[in-house]
Amino acid sequence: MKKYLYTTGAVALAIAMSGAPALALAENQGSEQEVSQVRPVTAPVLAGSTTAQRPSIVGSSEEENESANLEGAEHAKLPPRIRALFAAEGTTTPVFSLAALKQSIEQRKHELEQEEASSTPDEQKLVKDTNPVRLAVHSLLASKDLLGGIGQQVSEIAKHMNDSVATTTAAEAQIQSRGFFARFLFGGDKNAATTIADQVAQNQKQIDNLTALLGQANISADVQATLTAQITALKDAQTRLQNLAQKEKKAWGLFSWRF
Repeated sequence: MKKYLYTTGAVALAIAMSGAPALALAENQGSEQEVSQVRPVTAPVLAGSTTAQRPSIVGSSEEENESANLEGAEHAKLPPRIRALFAAEGTTTPVFSLAALKQSIEQRKHELEQEEASSTPDEQKLVKDTNPVRLAVHSLLASKDLLGGIGQQVSEIAKHMNDSVATTTAAEAQIQSRGFFARFLFGGDKNAATTIADQVAQNQKQIDNLTALLGQANISADVQATLTAQITALKDAQTRLQNLAQKEKKAWGLFSWRF
């Protein structure tokens, strides 16, 4: 046993002395530089939006303005098939009754299921995880005229959620593409995990605002229940993302202690 431990230690020391740490550092820095470009941005055209340009609802800080200026950067990080999901998808047709809202939701759900089924095996999980948020965005936008005075505010929150899901999907794609060698040496993708965690924090605040708005709205119990189900889907998505970010941050590699 002692001989085995000695041999293992000698091999590790030889690797360290041979310049592997320097090579590892260069690879890690390159990886982090590449992932550091994954920042929350505004998607080029909202899925189901009536306009391509829209105001931000998450504040007017310098950091948020900088993110707005990076429009389109996230989509360049996405695989081509996933990127196409966030391109122009037409406009969401406003509805004026509960029956029309339910029909619109069911139709959109069917379309999203078809997209998932037609995705490649490597992309299918990304599509599947993204679809609940995209369906919720569609539902909230379609219901704008049913919500009276809060319709515009709800619509803006939905647009923020759509922008956010583009950002988190790009970060997830980056995590999935991390090779075995990089993960073995450096552990999880900390930058992508931080991007996801930051988005989750913002999204939870927006979901709280959305819940408060619907609680104040003068709408029927059926409309309230229909949209509450979509809010639940948004919450579940944030829980999944939060767990992913935590797991990725905790994943350590051979040289993680050096950085």
